[in-house]
Amino acid sequence: MDLEINGVNSAGQSAEQTQRFRQQDQVTQQNARDVARRLADRAAKDAEKRTTQQYLEEILDYTQFFNKRLKFSVNEELDQVVVKVIDGKTDKVIKEIPPEVLQRLHVRIREAIGLLIDEFI
Repeated sequence: MDLEINGVNSAGQSAEQTQRFRQQDQVTQQNARDVARRLADRAAKDAEKRTTQQYLEEILDYTQFFNKRLKFSVNEELDQVVVKVIDGKTDKVIKEIPPEVLQRLHVRIREAIGLLIDEFI
């Protein structure tokens, strides 16, 4: 981003004023680059979300042929996605990925590590 101003009498400006204007211009340019970078990151995340949503919809469509349903959820303690395969007729959980036992084990291991780290600090 270039900024050019013509017709300004620089003879009346001090060296300090000129330096300050240059610094302000640099800050403005950096802020513009930061905003552009954030907008690009947000657009990339939105595109990734849409793609993921499309894949999930396709998977759900395929599972209907086998009289099964998939339920996606997030285990808040682990911040991990959990998938349940559910029988379409009986509404019973056929399989859970990762299994509930492993999820509980993972939580306990995190707690144990947390206790060890707290003691050393």
